[in-house]
Amino acid sequence: MSVSVIVVIFVFTGAVCTSATTPPHDFHYTTGCYESGLVLVDGLLDDQVAGYADYSRKEVVVVIPHVPPVLGGLVEVAYQFAKNSISECRNTLRILKGRSPHAVIPQDAPHVSVHSRYEGEDGVLNTLFCLADHFYPPSINFTWTKNGVEVTEGVSNQRYRHNSDGTFHRISTLSFTPQDGDVYSCWVQHQASQRPLSRSWELQQQQHSNMSLAAGFFYTSLVLCLLGIGTGVFFFTKQPN
Repeated sequence: MSVSVIVVIFVFTGAVCTSATTPPHDFHYTTGCYESGLVLVDGLLDDQVAGYADYSRKEVVVVIPHVPPVLGGLVEVAYQFAKNSISECRNTLRILKGRSPHAVIPQDAPHVSVHSRYEGEDGVLNTLFCLADHFYPPSINFTWTKNGVEVTEGVSNQRYRHNSDGTFHRISTLSFTPQDGDVYSCWVQHQASQRPLSRSWELQQQQHSNMSLAAGFFYTSLVLCLLGIGTGVFFFTKQPN
């Protein structure tokens, strides 16, 4: 995949005081739009993501456990603001592209890892997590396969999340019931990678790993036991008659 991407970030910063006895909170929002069509609008409270615009649900999703009362009214109108930001951001993007048509945009390929929620067990429902981390720009695709065949049932993709260094991370999950011998793979496509990246998970490997750990524990215990017996025999033979 080779698509040039330009990002525009608008930042609004302000101090929001919840009461006369509590310190003010710093609130700001960021709007990012990309040539791929993706538009991200996040509201940050004290440098933590407090909520984001979900255009499929047509609402702002609040992700912090407690919303300061003074921000309660803002949440109600925040989605309309985020919706209006789409056209404004894309218009600015088009202007900047015209001014700098050959601008080079930094790209970072993702680091991909796969792990399961529970220890793998044949025939028991489980969940696989595929993490793509430290990538930029935030346009990425996940594909799950089972024994080389694409799987769509049980797949859920979480929202893009910010990293402190300006890159992004995203998680895709797969609910599945493992069977001995099945191989599940997560394929990640990003424009900074020359080819799709993949990581695999196999129940048989997990079982072998557990067997290896059990065998290692057994042999370690056996060696310690033999050492203990040998030490006892040594001191017994050294006792005076």
